Amino acid sequence: MKIKDELIGKEVLDSTGHEVGKVDDVDVDFDSDRIDSIILHEGGRLRGRDRVIPYSMVETVGERIILKKSGERESREEGGERRYREESGDKREGIM
Repeated sequence: MKIKDELIGKEVLDSTGHEVGKVDDVDVDFDSDRIDSIILHEGGRLRGRDRVIPYSMVETVGERIILKKSGERESREEGGERRYREESGDKREGIM
């Protein structure tokens, strides 16, 4: 899946510019054809844990993924997914 492949490995920064981690996986809702969340793996591969970040908390996607301030949320349709399509040049209706 092209979008998923483009997101995996990207650095994720909080709203103040501090690195939160890197995208390890992406949860996709295939019924709605939308990204539900990004998954960051913290710690080592054996003893690490996954941190799930709802896609509604993503402010922008470019070279890096920048998160909104905690407490800020906006609807998916008007939020990060449309912005990702615009920045990536994706002209399709859905994101997948």
